[in-house]
Amino acid sequence: MWRICPTAPRSRLPHLTGGRCSCTRAGCTTRGRSGNCRPAAPRCCSTSAAGSSVPMPPLAGATAPFAEDTACLMDFRTPQPAHGLSFGYLLPLGPDRALVEYTEFSAAPLSRASYDAALEHYTTQVLGLGPFEVWDTEQGVIPMTDARFPRQTGRHTFRIGTSGGATRPATGYTFASVQRQSLAIATAYRRGALPAPPQAHSRRSLALDAVMLRALDSGRVAGADFFTRLFEHVPMERMLRFLDGRTSVREDLTIGFATPVLPMLRTVAEMPFLRRGAS
Repeated sequence: MWRICPTAPRSRLPHLTGGRCSCTRAGCTTRGRSGNCRPAAPRCCSTSAAGSSVPMPPLAGATAPFAEDTACLMDFRTPQPAHGLSFGYLLPLGPDRALVEYTEFSAAPLSRASYDAALEHYTTQVLGLGPFEVWDTEQGVIPMTDARFPRQTGRHTFRIGTSGGATRPATGYTFASVQRQSLAIATAYRRGALPAPPQAHSRRSLALDAVMLRALDSGRVAGADFFTRLFEHVPMERMLRFLDGRTSVREDLTIGFATPVLPMLRTVAEMPFLRRGAS
């Protein structure tokens, strides 16, 4: 993940208005994820596929290198790996600064040099940026798995965050779940109750995630195509709620019909016969 500042500001990137990626206006949950967007390494590999999501709407009259009110959430114009899924991420921090991320779903993390090469390709070949200065870097790994994470490991020891199961298995979203766990702990402590963190995600959300991870791992669905269909057919606000596990049963059903139905149903049928590990 790079935080960059162009050294020779240009007009706003014209190819971003004509390129294809999933976007959201400022104020949505995307802006709360800047500290959480890290190269991800799930415990299952999705099948690679070239793909793209809904087009970014043009912003008339923009002259700065970056449009401050638009973030590119998943840009599938990155070269797709033979096994897994990759995408770029662009979060403007100002008219001339942005956080740029390269994420790859894989069985193991890449080397630092590989991540740097991928970011170099994304910023120069895909985004078409001119000269810029990298003023901060960040790298991390998010486990994407449906393994169980115990929230209590001792009489007075509790886990929150990723180690406490707060990471959404199929999306990597963690920040909002940590806030919910922290609020519950603070409330319980203030009332004199046991400050144990609650389960971060509903059983329904975890079941849906398990099905999706298995479908990707088995190769029944291609990762880029899978997410492309979701972003093309599901309204953005509903999609963001789904990624954070805050959709209703009815909304989950409508989202399910935007996925490859037969491969997903086949995966649902085999789930009771699969073993699940513990973490």
